[in-house]
Amino acid sequence: MSPTLEDLAHVERRLNLKIKPEEVDDYLQLITATDNAARAVMQMPDYTPVVDYERFPRTDIHVPKDEDNERRGWACKATVRGAPEGILNGKTVCFKDNICLAGVPCQFGTAVVTDFVPDFDATVVTRVLEHGATIVGKATCENMSHGAASFTAPNGPVQNPYAHGFSAGGSSSGCGTLIGNGEVDMGMGGDQGGSVRIPAAFCGLVGLKATFGLIPYTGIMSSERSLDHTGPMALTVKDTALLLQAVAGYDDLDDRQLGAPYPSAVPDYIAALPSPSDPRPLEGMKIGILKEGFATKHIAPDVKAIVESAIAKFAELGAEVKEVSIPMHTHGGSLMHILNKMGSHQARQGRSCAYRGVYVNEFFEKLMPWDQRKWDTVHSFVQGTSVSGEYAFTHYPTAYGRAVNIVRKVKHDYDAALSDVDVLVMPTVPITARRHAAPDAGPLECTKKTETEIAGIVDNTSLINGIGHPALTFPVGFGSPDKEDILSPEDENIRLPVGMQIVGKWWDEATCLKVAAAWENAWDWKTGQRKN
Repeated sequence: MSPTLEDLAHVERRLNLKIKPEEVDDYLQLITATDNAARAVMQMPDYTPVVDYERFPRTDIHVPKDEDNERRGWACKATVRGAPEGILNGKTVCFKDNICLAGVPCQFGTAVVTDFVPDFDATVVTRVLEHGATIVGKATCENMSHGAASFTAPNGPVQNPYAHGFSAGGSSSGCGTLIGNGEVDMGMGGDQGGSVRIPAAFCGLVGLKATFGLIPYTGIMSSERSLDHTGPMALTVKDTALLLQAVAGYDDLDDRQLGAPYPSAVPDYIAALPSPSDPRPLEGMKIGILKEGFATKHIAPDVKAIVESAIAKFAELGAEVKEVSIPMHTHGGSLMHILNKMGSHQARQGRSCAYRGVYVNEFFEKLMPWDQRKWDTVHSFVQGTSVSGEYAFTHYPTAYGRAVNIVRKVKHDYDAALSDVDVLVMPTVPITARRHAAPDAGPLECTKKTETEIAGIVDNTSLINGIGHPALTFPVGFGSPDKEDILSPEDENIRLPVGMQIVGKWWDEATCLKVAAAWENAWDWKTGQRKN
């Protein structure tokens, strides 16, 4: 059916435009030409990476029963055995459920689309299999990969492995609880504002957001492509390094990776790890304590004390430790709010443009157009992002561009600080995990429940997505719950993991891993006791 005058009138309303009467027929013919072109394109078969099902067959695909998914970490289970040899041989891996695994349902943390089964693998899936790992399933993802809490997925809330009823962090919540509970060795999460590092910190894991573009994002559902990262999560620095080694490098598809080395040229991250027998593995290194990383109003006193104590131990390993200041760090909240809200809103409207890569078209063909049923199905956090994003585009149309320019200045400030030290350190999250919002909580109640939590959660993580530097979190101790979350005398005994974040120079993941491994080799984070 050809476009009608009603279609043209709809376009006029959207553009706040009134076409001259004498030009209506001209414009009707113009959109008819566009309609014809679009129909022709949509009749062509899509072009996506080919899957080697014969080499890597998918078996035992199923959604586990609730009694077999106590912490709600699994979105879907499956078995895909990798190559017989490789650096990941013998390791089990899960993938956040925004990562395409061909033939296995992808829920993307929402019930809006319930029948999306990708027909191609993300690059990181292929690489993990080629390096010998066994994929054991898809880990729960928060609603459309949005939010730092873990109560928004249809099969949630996802429980913290150290305390039932408490957040596992988001949006890679499933990876956090599955790895933290020992159900799987390692996982690949997604990170647009801290979504690898936050669940890693809350669940006692190592989590790495690599340099922007080092790890291909091909075949992964996007929120805001300038902030998109996928990264490894594991119980140890060594396993994190192994997984990074397997997945890093340009894939010739993802234009986020321009400037990244090919897999054959990435550094040897395993060789960069220090020997456990070396008493001073950080000799000659300089570690900068980011002053503003401790200045957030949300920081819990015990988190501050635990991280400061952990930082002091670097001196025993041979490093020089000194304070560094980056005042613009404190503006990260406003800057990243604008980039995330405005950018994510456009992506969820199917308006992802200016990208030369592989688009996950089938999901959006099922999602679009939005209607009231779909809006009622998604979590209020997703609605809130679109409402806020639309408001911002209407009233502050250049705010996104302004934020991008200013974030580039912050990157230069970080680069300057890192010219004087090898890495910067700070709390990953300035608070411990909080309790979930009530299941029937409305948008305002959810916001009130999580406003302080979310503001505190991303204070030290989200800005690093914008500037693109590598950032690694690793556990350094246990803290207490927030006083509001202590509901009984027994709750006084709850202990929740605390993470330290290490930020390095662009493309220098090796140093971040080295620093974390040196600390991990020397101290038991659970007891605080020296190992050697």
